[in-house]
Amino acid sequence: MPKAKKSNAKTSTRVKATRATRRTSANPIATSIKRLYNKSAPLLICEALLFGVVAVLMVLMPVTFLKALTVIVGVGLILFGLYRTIAGFVVSRDMGGGWFDVLFGLLGVVLGVLFCIYPASSAISLVYIFVVLFLFRSLLSLIFSVNMIRAKFGHYWVDLVMSIILIALAVFLLFYPMAGAVVMIYYLAVTLLLYAIADVYMYIEILRLKKLVND
Repeated sequence: MPKAKKSNAKTSTRVKATRATRRTSANPIATSIKRLYNKSAPLLICEALLFGVVAVLMVLMPVTFLKALTVIVGVGLILFGLYRTIAGFVVSRDMGGGWFDVLFGLLGVVLGVLFCIYPASSAISLVYIFVVLFLFRSLLSLIFSVNMIRAKFGHYWVDLVMSIILIALAVFLLFYPMAGAVVMIYYLAVTLLLYAIADVYMYIEILRLKKLVND
């Protein structure tokens, strides 16, 4: 009797699976949703796990991650510099030019080597570059706010206050660049975490659609 029950259960399971397969094949929407689930679900889960783990590591070890990121940028600069150098030599030999590419490529190689040898100092240098650009943008915002005050147009006082805050933040980062680097890492970590949450949400929605179609 137990064997008969097991065989009956297997038979009913096969019948249900066959019916579900027939319903899915007869419905083009169900087929497309199933195909979408099979292709997207593994990618969404792996991407969410990767982004989540990287975000947690960035929050727990921001300085270490910043150094590692600087080394990665340095390796990229070395590869790009070698490519430009080789391409410049080829162009200069065949067409009588390309020496600018050679110089630019060699400069990229030197910068890449410095980034790999001195990751902490290179990271601070990158922060200084971004802070100077940020300060320049803040000064432009201040000039725009002053012009708006003269014209008495728009929410000029709000623009003025925001410009002053941005300039003060840029000056602060000039004196404390490491704080700016850590804040940048935290910002990237939050961004990756939001991407991971979005991937999980998309996976749940696709799974819900798949269940609705199967039912």
